[in-house]
Parts: sequence; structure tokens; C-alpha cells
Amino acid sequence: MKRFMFSLLIAIILIGNITPIAYGEEVELSIEEEKYLLLKEENLRLRKEILRLRNQLSKRKAIKIPVLMYHHLLKQEDIEKYNWSNNTNIISVEAFQEQMDYLYENDFYTATLDELRSFLDGEITLPEKTVVITFDDGYLSNALYAYPILKNYNFRGTIFMLGYRVNDVQAPFDPSTTQSISIYEAYKYEDVFDYESHTYALHDEDENGGKLLISSDKNLILEDLKKSKELLNAKYFAYPFGKYDENTIEYLKETGYEMAFTIKPGYITKESDKYELPRFNISPHTPLSRFKRIVNGIEDIVPQSNKDPS
Repeated sequence: MKRFMFSLLIAIILIGNITPIAYGEEVELSIEEEKYLLLKEENLRLRKEILRLRNQLSKRKAIKIPVLMYHHLLKQEDIEKYNWSNNTNIISVEAFQEQMDYLYENDFYTATLDELRSFLDGEITLPEKTVVITFDDGYLSNALYAYPILKNYNFRGTIFMLGYRVNDVQAPFDPSTTQSISIYEAYKYEDVFDYESHTYALHDEDENGGKLLISSDKNLILEDLKKSKELLNAKYFAYPFGKYDENTIEYLKETGYEMAFTIKPGYITKESDKYELPRFNISPHTPLSRFKRIVNGIEDIVPQSNKDPS
């Protein structure tokens, strides 16, 4: 089956080097931009056909789906060289490669957030071996390291972007510090990544240690959510630090977000609340044996630690 699926998947038209369409702008389309949109539509049709065949070939349908949460990636030698070893948000490229190898070799399907939403709405079924891959914060390393690995296997992923970090020119990569993917370069990776919101500028704390998404004035929060949504054309959201309250959910609904993700571990089922969706944090302390249990739906859910990833 793997050879058949690989032959089918490589038929997908890639859209790497076409002039981007600026986010949030209405412009007269050039010939290249019209071609870009046509190719995106064709890719969507092909993906729907691939999903239909995967469902047909799968012995069982998905009942519960793990969403994986990553942040920053670096080569192991750079983690050691630049003293990143104590940062639990940085996973080695080598470990990420090993995890993606496992998913590919065991015929996992990587669903998009649109497909996950349709699954929750009962509009589609997904094959039993389905995972969702997400990244928080919009690090440039996602494009440099995760993108080619995912692209090689025709996997899909979502990056939850921090608007104030990505709404600028592209900084050169430097493993001794962190940089973000520029929204003006993001189109280069759209054949793998979708881009969603992690707030525009509320991923921080106030002077009392309160999370800004909760402690800020309502109008400020609404303005931030709208700004991020417009910049990214976003429909989905990831809570900074995993923190939210009933008001946060209402603000998301008011500004048109359709789903939101926490950092609480757990599986998504059709009974899951769309604004409190769980995710499994994949850290440098996640051995491959636990990764396998997570994606195969047999991981025991344990209370999360007091130190939340961002």
C-alpha cells in the first residue's frame, strides 16, 4: 500500500516558486497570481481524493486523534554548542526526523486543521492512523528544518504565528538566537504549512505575572485577535501558555475563530469542545517509545506539569 500511496502523493502539484499574494490585501491579480490560486485549488482537490482513498484503504476509521505540538528545532550539535540543552521547547532535528520517519513508515495520515474541523462536525471520516502536526510561535527553524522533512513525506502541518514577530522582513538564520518566519516569505512553504494565530502581541505577561490574553482590557484583546486574524487570514487559534478563561473563548467566537487549542494532553474525539482542544507536547524529553504510544492512541493521560510550554 505504501508504494501505491507514495506514487499517488508525488502527483501533487507543488507551488514553491510563485509570486505570493499579500495577506489581507485586495489587489488586481497578475497572471502568475491567478496561476497560483488555480494550483492551490487543484492541490485541494487532489488532497480530497487522497483522503478518500486513504479512508477506503484503512481497515478502521479514526475515533480519537492526537495533535502534536512542537516549537523550535535545532541540530543537536547546535543545541550543545549554543547551550540550548535546558530549553524544553527545542527539539533536535535528528529526533524530529526519527519521529516523522516513524509516521511515514507506518502509513500515518497528517490531517490539516480544516480536515480536523470537518471531522468534528461529522462532515468527513479520517483513517485510524491520523495525526495533526502543529508548531507554536512561528520560528524560522520550522521552515529551515521541519519543512523539508515534512515535504519529503508529503505531510502537512500548521504553524501558530505571533503576529508582531512575523510581520517584518526575514532575518537570517542564527542558531545562537531565535528568528521568526516572515509573513512575506511564508508563501514559500504553503505546500506544507498552514498559518494560524497565536495572538498578535499578547503572548506575554503583565507586571503582576498575569497572562495578557486574560488580564488585558476587552477592547485590547479584541483588537489584537482581529489584527492577527486579518494578517494571517486565520480561522484557528492556539492559547499562549495554554491559558484562557470563559471570556477568552467568547472573544474568539466574537472575532470569528472556529477552533482553539490548549496545551492539555489528550486525544480529540467527536465530543471534544472546539475551543478547548488538547495537544501532546513533544519535547526533547519525549522518547520515541512514548511518541509511538501517543500517535497510536495508547498513551496514558497524566496531569501536565506546572511549567507550561509556550
